[in-house]
Amino acid sequence: MGEGFALSAISYVIWDFNGTLIDDLDLVVRTVNVQLSKRGLPNLTTDAYRDVFGFPVQDYYRRIGVTFENETMADLSEDFFADYAPALKACPLHEGALDVLRFFAETGRRQFVLSAMEQEMLREMIDHLQIESFFEGVYGLAHQEGDSKVTRACELLADFAIDPARAVFIGDTDHDAEVADAIGTSIALIGKGHQSIARLRPIGCPVYDSYEAFRADL
Repeated sequence: MGEGFALSAISYVIWDFNGTLIDDLDLVVRTVNVQLSKRGLPNLTTDAYRDVFGFPVQDYYRRIGVTFENETMADLSEDFFADYAPALKACPLHEGALDVLRFFAETGRRQFVLSAMEQEMLREMIDHLQIESFFEGVYGLAHQEGDSKVTRACELLADFAIDPARAVFIGDTDHDAEVADAIGTSIALIGKGHQSIARLRPIGCPVYDSYEAFRADL
């Protein structure tokens, strides 16, 4: 994984979705706190959530007190999405994200989505946000359990013959940086999503506190 990227060398832009394009942070924290309350566990503040969230999601749940003694990750995911999914369409794109999508489109970059969201839900949300025209490919997971995106990333690169040396992955978590490292793309992280800037900066890649700052660096 490189320290940064030169825009002139970039032909492909791969976007994470949750926390990167869509601002679902508040909804996720509210939903997780409902789950914690049901299990007699203390609620999280938004800052505490951003300091503990990570992939695989099952490990993050263990860190916040879920033991999985009487339930599986599939059970927990079903419980989460029962509250999360009906409210998701009220979540907007992050401020400035649309401007960056347009910039990459206008400058001839090919754009894709790679997400830990379940595939059908992901496509439905992209259609709902009216941003489907920006993307040649949309790659989610086959389930709702939020595990690694590396396998799907490899499939995306193979399906579209993407040269990773000419690609940048834009995300909001350390796992996005791990995915970029695994597939050999550059990485840029937007610190407005599911992990705090304090957690992202030690990774050693470009981290931006807004899309305005990211756009200014292009």
